[in-house]
Amino acid sequence: LIRGRRNSSGRTEESPATMGEYGDNDLDGLVPPSSALDIDSAETYTPPTAGPGRLLFYAATLQAFVIVYRTEVLLGGVLAVSLGVAFGSAYGHRHRKVNPFKAAHVHTDYSAITSKYDLTLGKIDHWCIRGDDNNCRCEDPLVPMSKRSSHKWEEQHKENIKLAQATLMKILKSSDGGSYEDYFFPDYDDLWLEGTNDDWVWGEGSRFYEDDASFVPFVENYSSEEGFMEDDGYGDEGRGQQRRKAQEGTEGDYELDVVFVGDSITEQRQGTRKGEPLVDYTGIKEVFDRTFTKEKGGDYNGIALGIDGDTSPQLLWRLMNGEMPDGLDPKVWWIGIGINDLTIKGCSEEIVLLGILRVVEEIQNRHPDDVVVINSILPIQRNEEGLLEHVGKHHEDIALKKKEKDMADNEMSSKRLHIDLWPSIVAINEELSKFASKHHGVKFFDADSVFTEERTTDKKGVMGKYLKMDLMRDPVHPNLQGHKRWNNAIKKKLAS
Repeated sequence: LIRGRRNSSGRTEESPATMGEYGDNDLDGLVPPSSALDIDSAETYTPPTAGPGRLLFYAATLQAFVIVYRTEVLLGGVLAVSLGVAFGSAYGHRHRKVNPFKAAHVHTDYSAITSKYDLTLGKIDHWCIRGDDNNCRCEDPLVPMSKRSSHKWEEQHKENIKLAQATLMKILKSSDGGSYEDYFFPDYDDLWLEGTNDDWVWGEGSRFYEDDASFVPFVENYSSEEGFMEDDGYGDEGRGQQRRKAQEGTEGDYELDVVFVGDSITEQRQGTRKGEPLVDYTGIKEVFDRTFTKEKGGDYNGIALGIDGDTSPQLLWRLMNGEMPDGLDPKVWWIGIGINDLTIKGCSEEIVLLGILRVVEEIQNRHPDDVVVINSILPIQRNEEGLLEHVGKHHEDIALKKKEKDMADNEMSSKRLHIDLWPSIVAINEELSKFASKHHGVKFFDADSVFTEERTTDKKGVMGKYLKMDLMRDPVHPNLQGHKRWNNAIKKKLAS
């Protein structure tokens, strides 16, 4: 059917008539001749294996793919960029990218607030210490929060209430304010005995356990021998009896100088941890009693109300639910809280600051004539030597060099963040000091003078700030010697 002739090479040549018939001559000059298109050739086409030709081949292939699938490529690129930004924000520790002290700085100024109603969450930059809002377990710092689901926590809270009430009875008994038997708190329900109105305060000021309910005070003309409700010390592990003995011989004037409120560091002064007596804390309690009990030779009268593991919202709840009763008016309320918000909850510096200030404002609102002292957040051990930061010209862009980040993992609770928290502690303490300087009746106590020192870090004379390891029981809690020095410093502060 095809008219033509074969040439000397064996190929068929079409006649001009045939070419004209099919119009092939119209393609001349448009398609370059190529052996790859010759179906009669035994040679096959292969892409270039090296050199610029191969690069051009892949570039052309990629260009064709992008042209054909341009929409999918565009969307894929946007998705990749978005995922990169998200993962970088979630897992990138901002303290490792910039100067950690600048990163920890609280940019909103809360030093000028005048009441708890001035504290709001609207200006918070981020909730979590890592710079985001999701990778932490922070509660609302302005809302009281209990831990009544914990039996040990609730029991220790009850003991704190008993101690506060016993102290209040001493004050009322030595004052001219009336009969202490008639002093009660109509708006307070501790829920100890469900369905029972047990919220009256009787006898020598103790709160009563279920075993004391056999006494019936509601009789006419009751006396100390008949119908007088009294804590017999049984049913509460003997601590009621200890409170009664502590009250003996206090018929004269009793003046309460200071109430310490806070977390586990404050509970150390009570000789307990989570409400259970601890042998290592016995000496700490004895030192505290000798320092803050005039009957035992102290210069001041004081009590300690602490619970292990508490955060600022939990301390706030305790104060609003029995541990700060009306009439308990010491000269000074000493606040030590915030470390658990930072290390256990992972809250940002701003959230921790707001929580502490909310506690301060609650105390001032209820006791406007009392002085409030904010204790600085104590430093935390981060390496074996206790190095916290470099000072002077060697103050690096990172808090500690990589080789110096020898975390005390063996002694640090797994519940706490194992990151360098010193820059955050510095930032919070700076804001607390600024707040105290602008408010009458609020003072700031910097415990760094007790627990830190500056000395050289190596033979080259590089200076550094160190935590005094001989004053620490573990990376967070002071030991007996640490409490002794701390108490002496507190005494000087109270005297000033």
